[in-house]
Amino acid sequence: MSTSTPTPTPTPTPATVTVTAPAPVTAPAVVSPAYLARAHEQGIRAQIAHHLYVAGAQTDPVTQEQACLVEYAAPELLAAPAALAELERRLADAHPEAGELLLRAPGHLTLPAPWRPSISYVRHTGSVTQAPELPAGLGIEAAAPEHDALIAGWLARAIADGYGQASGNSPSTELIEAAAAEVLDASDRVSFLLTRDGRPVGHASVLTEAQDEVTGTEFIDLFDLLVEESDVVRPGTTALVAACAALAAERRRPLFGNVVHDDTGPDSGARVVASLLERGWLLDHRFWRRPRPEEEPSV
Repeated sequence: MSTSTPTPTPTPTPATVTVTAPAPVTAPAVVSPAYLARAHEQGIRAQIAHHLYVAGAQTDPVTQEQACLVEYAAPELLAAPAALAELERRLADAHPEAGELLLRAPGHLTLPAPWRPSISYVRHTGSVTQAPELPAGLGIEAAAPEHDALIAGWLARAIADGYGQASGNSPSTELIEAAAAEVLDASDRVSFLLTRDGRPVGHASVLTEAQDEVTGTEFIDLFDLLVEESDVVRPGTTALVAACAALAAERRRPLFGNVVHDDTGPDSGARVVASLLERGWLLDHRFWRRPRPEEEPSV
């Protein structure tokens, strides 16, 4: 995740890696004392009923839309309807420029309407075994510099697709390409290619030095995974995930992926996450969004 006063960490960039309740979740991660200390110094830490939260203004790096992001809130605050309502009122009053409210919550919590899931973070927990045997003609290999243009296009597509699932967002081509270039040029970016008869037909791109500022967790961020040809999606995806999991085990860091939820129609993201959970991934945390309280549609 990318990370100042008064702006906390931006919303994670959508990816195509691939909840419905009930779902397996990880134990809630413990907030980092160093993170809370920095938030206090920046003047973005406050409390309701003795429960801490950290919130500030945010400008989306791709859409340039204004929002208020609750980067951390104590689970006890989120589980109490009165405290959550007070938090919503405070945020709306403190951030009149914000078009919506964004909030990070542990995976085991479900927020009430009009909050809706925005991005779910899942953690890979499968044991790292020998890479599966691929059908004839398929292979996995490390990407080389000559593949950068191809990977940049795939990354741009992932970002555009992710933002396209959120209503009202229409990022420019220039900003999408800039966001893709930032990932492509990152010093810790590693990409694996799925090849078919020597042709690249998919990839998995990870950032190997990602850090969750809120918890202090260092992890491998599976930013994007895509297989172009539909008849090899299942074996190709399995092999690419295995390559990423092996790299994570080698670096002794957990492997995280994220999925964007659709708020323009049926939530296809929920089905994707449910499928991942069935295959041994665990729901770690989610980002939720809702309109400003005064902008809620009338019933």
